[in-house]
Amino acid sequence: MASSLVYAVAAGSVVAGPLVLVAAERAVGTPLVISPRARLAAAVSMSAITAALSWVASLRLGESPAWLAWCWACALGCGLTLTDLRCRRLPFLLVAALCGGDAVIFLAAALVDGNWSRLGFACIAALLVLTSAIAVQMLAPEHTGGGDSALYGALALLLGWFGWDGLLRGLLIAGGLTALVGVAVAVWSRRMKSSFPAGPSLLVGALASVLVT
Repeated sequence: MASSLVYAVAAGSVVAGPLVLVAAERAVGTPLVISPRARLAAAVSMSAITAALSWVASLRLGESPAWLAWCWACALGCGLTLTDLRCRRLPFLLVAALCGGDAVIFLAAALVDGNWSRLGFACIAALLVLTSAIAVQMLAPEHTGGGDSALYGALALLLGWFGWDGLLRGLLIAGGLTALVGVAVAVWSRRMKSSFPAGPSLLVGALASVLVT
């Protein structure tokens, strides 16, 4: 029998689509979809995706803090994917919300279970990955933006909760998938320096890596 936590996540998934859509539009300062029908379709799609993927993740992670953090990242990831595809932007407010929500979940878990070393590793991983991503951005600003760097740090917090294996596997899959997308875009456009929104592939790769372990 499903617990109250499952019902809470299910209810949250239903309202996630409309709320994340509004939050994403406020973060970028412009409507992402115009017509009422398109807005309804976008909101329903994000809710459905969040609900479906949350159920899939529950089969792998169970009713755990990691599952809640994954579901939160999935919901915010839908909004980030939309803004990146439509505006080529990963708004800092949405990335900060993703990171902050996961941090609160992991802090609560540490308070309950006393697993402070796990929380500490995740936080250090996020800081180091963020610093490295910013360094890469400074060296090659034409290939990556501030939103990408911030997203790397936020995803590293989630991946770091699963230790070294989860962190390295997640970064490798996310980075590898993004590289493959970059190659595909370059081949399709016949331009080696073609730009593309990297946020969706980073999110898909990182979230998927948690479920394949």
